[in-house]
Amino acid sequence: MYWADEIAEQVINTYPGATVYTCASGISPSGEVHMGNLREVVTTWFVVKALRDRGKKVRFIFSWDNYDRLRKVPADLDQDLNKYVGMPLDKIPDPFGCHGTWAKHFQQPFIDALAELGVEVEHLFQADRYTSGLYADKMIEAVEKRKQVYDVLMSFKTQEANDADRDAFYPVQIYCDHCGKDTTHITADHENGAVLDYECKCGHKGSIDLRTQHNAKLMWKVDWPMRWTFEGVNFEPGGKDHSTEGGSAQVATKMVSAIYGGRAPVYRGYEFVGIKGTSGKMSSSKGNVMTPQKMLKVYSPEIVLWLYTRFLPEKQFDISLDEEVLRVYHEFDRMYAQYKAGEGDEVVNRIMEMALSCRPNFVNCPVSAQNIAAFAPIVNFDLDMLVALLNKIGDTCTREQIEERFNKISYWLKNYSPESISNLLESKNTEYYATLNDEEKGWICTLKDSIKAKDYTIEEMQALLYEIPKLNGEQDKARQKRFFEVVYNLLLGKSKGPRLYLFLAAVNKQDIINLLDF
Repeated sequence: MYWADEIAEQVINTYPGATVYTCASGISPSGEVHMGNLREVVTTWFVVKALRDRGKKVRFIFSWDNYDRLRKVPADLDQDLNKYVGMPLDKIPDPFGCHGTWAKHFQQPFIDALAELGVEVEHLFQADRYTSGLYADKMIEAVEKRKQVYDVLMSFKTQEANDADRDAFYPVQIYCDHCGKDTTHITADHENGAVLDYECKCGHKGSIDLRTQHNAKLMWKVDWPMRWTFEGVNFEPGGKDHSTEGGSAQVATKMVSAIYGGRAPVYRGYEFVGIKGTSGKMSSSKGNVMTPQKMLKVYSPEIVLWLYTRFLPEKQFDISLDEEVLRVYHEFDRMYAQYKAGEGDEVVNRIMEMALSCRPNFVNCPVSAQNIAAFAPIVNFDLDMLVALLNKIGDTCTREQIEERFNKISYWLKNYSPESISNLLESKNTEYYATLNDEEKGWICTLKDSIKAKDYTIEEMQALLYEIPKLNGEQDKARQKRFFEVVYNLLLGKSKGPRLYLFLAAVNKQDIINLLDF
């Protein structure tokens, strides 16, 4: 069974009487929201779709934790912004001056990417919810039960609990009335936990009434289970860092019942997503991120979804931006063809259904990414000329059918793999030709004379290329490989290139003859 269907069945069995199933995910917009964060959302989205496929009514809520403190300025931003560390993300000016606040700057591109991916969510902005007083009663309840909260937290720690720390503990963090930062310490509470006295590192001393003043929020390991009960969450995934033994997920599961009398949702941990060619997990604070909007310049939306849906959430995988991009397109095309031909099993069919959810009337590009990558540079990335060339070699297509894939592969070549661009040399590679032995020069003379003598079909060209380097009429792999290497160097100035028989059939024969005529 496809993994999202398994989770959907688990959710239904856990909450058999639910009239609406609430699925949740959330992200803190402390920096660029990256492809690792996207796994949080699409994992939930696939479960949402699996529940709906079973006839269930589903609410998909996505929390923007924009009332979180700024913990660290991303490494790629001006470090003078450290003056804002400790302030809520939605109260910090946009460092780029285009979106009003820090949070909005990093939220909006991700929101736009979700729309392009066809992921439909109900956005909840936690800064608005906290400052409106929506959670006031839940916060006061946590203060009233602060010692029980402390006990739950300490049950997951190795150090010994002590009465002094227990008496001084509060699960609420206050943003100072004076400096706006959370560098505060609560000194006392009154009126059954509704009023809190505090001191700030800036020197300010103040008091806050949680019923009417809303510059405070719950600490994360209380905030998360509070929202589970407030929203009635039935399913939520969490990253590897939350899913470890004694991590946030386990703490929240115990906290939700001990403090709020609620029930933890069905939970599924997910692994990190990497970018092939880099090391370590992506981190907004480190500035080493690949965002969905950047990735959508290389991959079409259905392929982005396909990359996530085919892996179990707890399996780590890498997204390629190197030469493996062409392999990813090839594997997608192969599975899509299997699916369309009715030859896929249950899992393949479900993977493709989820991937194609962003495009109900999807029709795949009839030309491989490999051929587009091979021939687009030859025509100087002119789409109309590329269409004519592709049709010449038997890749029947129209401009409309290949335009999207052409744009994405062209962007990838120019921005991530310029070394993969193959262009005919402008003049003869005489320096390289001089290094050839007499037999190799004979190969080139035979190839040139053959191309000059007639127009070859693709099949005839392929046969010719395998005939020339034969030894005593027999194929020899080493000679064949060397022959191709020589031709590539004389035409392209490098040892590898596009499939040679297609290349020679596609390109103007006189240009080939000129470069091989020594």
